[in-house]
Amino acid sequence: KSVAKPCKGNPQGVTRLFLGNLPFAVDETSLNEFLNGSVTHIKWITDQATGRFYGSAFVEVDTAENGAAAVAKAGSKLLGRPMKINFAPARPGDVWPPVKKVVSGGGQAGGSGVKAMSEKPENCCKLFIGNLSYDIDDEAITKFFANVDAEIKAVRWLHHKDSGDFKGVGFVEFWNTEACERGATLNGKNLLGRPIRIDWTD
Repeated sequence: KSVAKPCKGNPQGVTRLFLGNLPFAVDETSLNEFLNGSVTHIKWITDQATGRFYGSAFVEVDTAENGAAAVAKAGSKLLGRPMKINFAPARPGDVWPPVKKVVSGGGQAGGSGVKAMSEKPENCCKLFIGNLSYDIDDEAITKFFANVDAEIKAVRWLHHKDSGDFKGVGFVEFWNTEACERGATLNGKNLLGRPIRIDWTD
C-alpha cells in the first residue's frame, strides 16, 4: 500500500488509527459518520476465544489529512463515550488493510475476519445465527433483523441438553427468501456487542 502524503498534524502520513473506549452499540455506519465518511476499512478487536467485542478497533482512513482530523477528535463523544484515537502505523508482517472492508478478530491486525457463508440453498428462508450474547431474546433479534426490513416468522434458540444452558446459537425463519437474503447481509455486524455469525440453513 502506498504511503499517504504527510500533512500538517500527521508528519508520517499515517492512515491507520487505533480507536478505544468505543460504545458497544457502535457499528460501521455510526463510526464512519463520526469520522466524516473517511473510513475505508475497520477491524473490530474481539477476544479470540469468545468473540466478545473489546470496545476498540483499528481503522484505515482514506487520506493523511483525514487521519490527522480523526486524531484531533480524540476525546469527542460517540454515542455518549469520549473516544480514544491515535495513530497506529501497521507493523511489519501485519496484513493491513484487511482483505475485506470490515473484519473482526484478536488484537493482531490479521484477525480471523468474518467467516464466509456457505452456498445458499434455493428459496432459503432460514438462517443459522451464532456467536450470540447470552442477553439475546426474541425482541432483540427481531429488532436486529428489522434494520434491513427482514421480518421474522419464527426463532429457535438452542440449549445444551443436560444443563439447559443457552448455546449462543439459534435459527431464524423468515416469511420469504427475499427477507432471508436481506437478513444474511447482517453477517458479522455487532449485536449486543458481539459480531453475529450468520449462515444459510434449510
